[in-house]
Amino acid sequence: MRWLDHGWRLSVTAAAFAFIFFGGGVLAVTLLPVLALVPGHRRDRPQWVIHRSFRLYIELLQRCGLIRLETEGLEKLDRAEGRLVVANHPSLLDVVLLMALIPRVQCIVKHELWAHPFLGPLMRRAGYIRNDLEPELLVEACQSALDSGTCLIVFPEGTRTIPGCLPRFRRGFANLATLTGAPVQPVLITCVPPYLVKGEPWWRIPAEKPLFRLAVDEYVDAKTYSYSAHRSLAARQLTRFLEAYYAEKLSNA
Repeated sequence: MRWLDHGWRLSVTAAAFAFIFFGGGVLAVTLLPVLALVPGHRRDRPQWVIHRSFRLYIELLQRCGLIRLETEGLEKLDRAEGRLVVANHPSLLDVVLLMALIPRVQCIVKHELWAHPFLGPLMRRAGYIRNDLEPELLVEACQSALDSGTCLIVFPEGTRTIPGCLPRFRRGFANLATLTGAPVQPVLITCVPPYLVKGEPWWRIPAEKPLFRLAVDEYVDAKTYSYSAHRSLAARQLTRFLEAYYAEKLSNA
């Protein structure tokens, strides 16, 4: 039975990856162009379609027995507007989970994805923000998204956490928070046993079905860190605060 369960989950994992890559390309060349022709087209409509698609995707992963999901404080994301959603990054599924659970959401994506044959058209149609923009243009794009009430997902580590290591944050998110004054919404993500972690191929799945837990805490007012005469100092203080927050939470998880 264990062998059958492992084989089933491996097959579902392969299908799930194919769905993300090929399904994203299909959306970009079929439904999203049609939406652009509908009168009264809103800029965030493609992002809403992706949100609903990812929500369905996560539900299918649970029904197929690939993952389990528990959430805490999710109502804080339902009513969140114009916030920097800051999360740790243990798994490749983290961004999909967050985009599935946040109704209005934008993200900063690696510029390599813009050239991807399947995901590139989806990134462009959705208007996601490239991470290789000039600093002024990047801040302007982020400020525009936040001002419109859209949340912005940021992984301060810049990459997935190595299992067993506490996250080390870069200050980019804190610089953005102190520049824009956007509230910082911490989300703690854990996955037991580790799944789709950094440095491991997708087909190396754990013996047991992984349990993802997402805990949403109260937001942090970035403006309280702007009292310093030097914004760089305020950004360092905010970074240290959230590093300590995640270190404590993960140590007790």
